[in-house]
Amino acid sequence: MMNMEKFKLISLRGRVAYGVSCFENALLALKYNLNDWKIVLNYLWGFTNSNLEESHTIANELIPEHLLEFKTYEKHEFERLSKEEFLYLYNLYQDMDESINSLLYGIHELGASHAYSVVSGYGESSLKSLERLINLMIDNNYPLPNVEQFLIFSIDENKGWGNEFDGTKLSKLNPN
Repeated sequence: MMNMEKFKLISLRGRVAYGVSCFENALLALKYNLNDWKIVLNYLWGFTNSNLEESHTIANELIPEHLLEFKTYEKHEFERLSKEEFLYLYNLYQDMDESINSLLYGIHELGASHAYSVVSGYGESSLKSLERLINLMIDNNYPLPNVEQFLIFSIDENKGWGNEFDGTKLSKLNPN
């Protein structure tokens, strides 16, 4: 069981960044090439410096169980994903570990945890989502990122949402 105390100090954007870092660690633990997952990671890191409702939409479209629901791009009513991205991800998701679907769903849930509302108190809703995500990491023996580097994203900024920042600076994906 993870001690969630430190996470109470971290903004929602910082918590999502932690979740995306968890996802990268899981991909690496499964010996996946992060570059193959670049589309997914770039969209997820976008949460840290963009409109949160847009990020919510794209995260929803990235969840494998949603994306794989239909075999053709036309059947989906994607707002953000291009046909080329859909086809790429459709192939990428074919043989992936089930934990990847769960983690992506967890990040989506975390990002949406305070959608259309203010983050009150310590943001209990997102803390619970983050704790579920962390427990998933622990259950699969995936290494957790160090929480210390996320403490700079204070819950006192921007009504708990936190100021925008470039999350890709925290990414393990090689910059192009």
